[in-house]
Amino acid sequence: MNFSAISQEKLPKLLREMPKTELHIHIEGSLEPELIFSLAKRNGGVHLNYASVDELRHAYAFHDLQSFLDIYYAGAAVLQTPRDFFDMAWAYFVHAKEDNVVHAEIFFDPQTPTRRNISMHAVLTGLHDACVQAKEQLGISSSLILCFLRH
Repeated sequence: MNFSAISQEKLPKLLREMPKTELHIHIEGSLEPELIFSLAKRNGGVHLNYASVDELRHAYAFHDLQSFLDIYYAGAAVLQTPRDFFDMAWAYFVHAKEDNVVHAEIFFDPQTPTRRNISMHAVLTGLHDACVQAKEQLGISSSLILCFLRH
């Protein structure tokens, strides 16, 4: 496609409507502050190091890998039940649909939850159910890919 032949006014709409494949999404990294706080509350007030959604959102201005990982692990701490993993993945799929994603390759970390005594069954059930529902209701196919941490 010759993008230089497309007017600058039309290009954003074309790109937004173009079907896409998400080849590399670490699903835990897609958690948004509102959902993190909602899941923390639902799970009996999981402690977060942030006083509000706005404070957490402000922390999303990452300065380095460690500042990203701090947010990543704060989000991961609220994931405790199959429903939590479902809700996380479903929120991603809803946003992906808005961007016209038709297929997603979803990486997930089994070590972070299992270190906290969250079963692989809980993780896989929630993620799988969201993938099935995304295909049925949003037309987004997906694959789950285990992502093992080496530390």
